[in-house]
Amino acid sequence: MEYLKGGERLTARAEREVVLAGGVINSPQLLMLSGIGDPEALAAQGIAAKVRLPGVGGNLQDHVSVTVAYARKEPGPLHAKMRADRILWELGKAYLRGEGIASDWPGGIMAFLKSSPGLPLPDIQLLFNAAPMTATPYFPPFVRSYTDSFGCRAVLLRPESRGHLELASQDPRVPVRIRQNFLASEKDWATLRAGLRLAREIGRQPPLAPFAAGEITPGHGCRSDAEIDAHIRASAITVHHPLGTCKMGRASDQTVVVDPELKVLGVEALRIVDASVMPDLVGGNINAPVIMIAEKAADLIRGRAPLPPVNV
Repeated sequence: MEYLKGGERLTARAEREVVLAGGVINSPQLLMLSGIGDPEALAAQGIAAKVRLPGVGGNLQDHVSVTVAYARKEPGPLHAKMRADRILWELGKAYLRGEGIASDWPGGIMAFLKSSPGLPLPDIQLLFNAAPMTATPYFPPFVRSYTDSFGCRAVLLRPESRGHLELASQDPRVPVRIRQNFLASEKDWATLRAGLRLAREIGRQPPLAPFAAGEITPGHGCRSDAEIDAHIRASAITVHHPLGTCKMGRASDQTVVVDPELKVLGVEALRIVDASVMPDLVGGNINAPVIMIAEKAADLIRGRAPLPPVNV
């Protein structure tokens, strides 16, 4: 394997196998740069195809979310602590003793809901934030404090839409093109729209009345499907759960990149161990599944027998 370090081209050799853990973006990029991928796409960058795997860089999935935000009647507890001198003290307490407001996350409350009662599984996740996502330290009179608010992000858990990655150059230092292709399906639009309405319904409940001074975003004038869709287009963001660009599955599937042991099809002694191997998006955060993949990969590499199945 060749790599650059300080501008110098170096070579590393493996005696047993290579484990690639570059992540959802860099793992497929490295495969494509090495001639593993869709021959036509590689040829467009002047790269000769060594292994034909059209699925490399495809099947990109991620959770997308949209926010409902409310002005606060009075600043919350985090706002006072975010003054520069106070937050430094709080950061010290969190680092040294693991306590104080900086040791917690002002968004640990969540919910998994169904956009329609007949669904077998939740398709919406709600992430609550006790402070605006733009909150920053302040220090009057030099730096004005931020306007305090709180809100809820509606997350589309099980999107139908799929994106892909493209090489922009055969130079590994040039970033790949990321085509997220969010909300390419009408069903995805309808589900996220329903999630936003669920979040707004929670915001209207009596227990929140002492805290909410009114809806900031999208605002009371936003009611129709078209108005909600305009708000989604203007403000939707990723939840940073990308996966799937080196899909695992059966060799008979033309979109598959790795087999059930995480070995790259058609390549000797190469495994991929990261979220790119996940064939589909889970209905929640992906941190735990990625850890599970790493643990399983360790067992596979060491030749350990699989654990017996457990019914939960």
